[in-house]
Order: sequence, then structure tokens, then C-alpha cells
Amino acid sequence: MYNLSTYFEHWVLNHKAGFVRDKTLAKYKTTGSWLKRLETEIPISKLSKSNYQEIIRLYSQVHSHKTVMDFHRQIRASILDAYDDGIIQKDFTRKVFLGGLAVKAKNMFLEEIEAKNLMQSFELEKKSKLTWEHFLALLLTTGLRFSEALALTRNDFDFQNLVIHVTKSYNYQEKGFVNHRFQPTKNESSIRTIALDLKTAWILRPIVENINHTMPIFPSIEGEGHPVIYNSTINNRLKKYCQLAKVPIITLHGLRHTHASVLIANGISIQVVAKRLGHANSITTQNTYIHLLKSTEQKANEKITSILINW
Repeated sequence: MYNLSTYFEHWVLNHKAGFVRDKTLAKYKTTGSWLKRLETEIPISKLSKSNYQEIIRLYSQVHSHKTVMDFHRQIRASILDAYDDGIIQKDFTRKVFLGGLAVKAKNMFLEEIEAKNLMQSFELEKKSKLTWEHFLALLLTTGLRFSEALALTRNDFDFQNLVIHVTKSYNYQEKGFVNHRFQPTKNESSIRTIALDLKTAWILRPIVENINHTMPIFPSIEGEGHPVIYNSTINNRLKKYCQLAKVPIITLHGLRHTHASVLIANGISIQVVAKRLGHANSITTQNTYIHLLKSTEQKANEKITSILINW
């Protein structure tokens, strides 16, 4: 009879391999590796809630609460199938205590004035060739995901209509040079057209239109072909500019958060922001930026009051 890790490994092969992106599949395989390290030799059919709680307890000693939640969520998905298939007689993952290490809070996004200072620190007007500073500026002004921006080719830019077409993403994690790194976007909603502001278009147009190949333009900075791009390297570059601009240090994903936060703070509807970010639905956007929405709602209520008082 299978033990938990063996069942989970087979479940991943049958239910996830070929159906999820390579990056997601790698996370499931990491979960399987940890299971092998932490589990006992008890067959899955004999496992109790206490046995599973011990696995979670050991895992939570060296991982953050969010990581423990993801670990548990993946395992539980397989266990629910095992229960449906009659392999186990009860769901031993139900109502376990997850725990996990507390993580020092990081700055998720910049305020609007801080974002402007960061943008100015790039000094894009002085750069005649494509640089990673252009990449950082594009993330800040469009809210693109890291992998989406890496996949952009010159043909994805429509400067005549001031838009960018997002139709693919870039597999930046596979090691070494490969024939191509294009992969599907995160979801169908991620296939979208994003409006480009005049200033960003003015800066990028003469550079992008001078590119004479159809490869991803930003990875090409590192050389010909489709090189591996380390997000840690680009994050370190961003850190340097945050320090130069004297603003809180944020990550590449923080640029996306900053873009959305600035839009919401300026009264752009949550539905428009969700579509621009490529979220599958606006609920994801609402949950992420609920604190900003409350502030915006307060401003809206004050405006409504000022309008109606004159009736």
C-alpha cells in the first residue's frame, strides 16, 4: 500500500503533469520531496490526523505561514481525491493547525510620489539603447507581470494606437540557453491589450522600432537566443534604484502592486484595474487592495455628500 508521498507523487503525475505550467508543477514536486523527508512509514490508509499534524508541525518549523498553507493545500487536494476513490476512509487533513514562521513585513508598493521619484532615477531620457531600466519602468507604468514583460517582442508594441498586446509569457526559470522560452499566460484573462501612456511610448518607440529581430527584446539585452533571466539579478538592480531615489525598497512584483495602487488611489474602478492586471476576476483585485478601496470609498462618500448638499 502506498505511503503518503508515493500516493502524492502518482497523483501529481496523473492530475497535474501536462495540465499546469512547469513553474506550478515544480512547486508540487517540491511538496512531494518534503513529504518524503518528513513522513513516517505508515501507509496512507492508516494515517491519522495526528500523523498528518506532525508532518505539518515539522514543516512549519522552517517555513513561513503562507508557505505552510500552500504545502497543506496541495496535499489536501490529493487527499480529497484519495477519499473519493475509496483509498482512505476519512479526510485526515481536515482542521489541522498550520502554524509557520512569522515573516518580516515587506513594502508591497510605493506611494505615488515615491513612484515618480523612482521613475526619475532611471534617467531614461539619457539612454539610447534598451536597458533593464526601461524594463523596470515598463513594469511600473503597465502593471505587467515579470514573465509577461520578458516575453514582449517588437511586434507586441503598437505605438500608433498606444497599446501593448500581451499574448504569452517567458519561461525564465529553465537553466541555460534553449530554443525558445515562450509559454502561455497565467490564465485566459491574462491575454489582453494594455494602454500605453504617451511618455513611456515616446521613450520606447525609437528604441523598439529600431530592433531588427523578433526575439523577446529584454532577454536579448543579455545576448542572442533565449537566455535564462534571474529575477534576483533584476531585483538587485531595482533595489539600487530604490536606494538612489530614497524610497522604500520593493520587489519587481511590488512595481505591479504600485501601478495598481496608484490607479485605485486616483479613482480608477476596480473592474478596469482587474482587467489591466489580467486577473481572472475582480475579486482577486478587491482582496489584494481592500485597504486602498476603503480609502477611495471614503473619498467618494465625501464627494457625494458635497454634491448632494446643494440639492
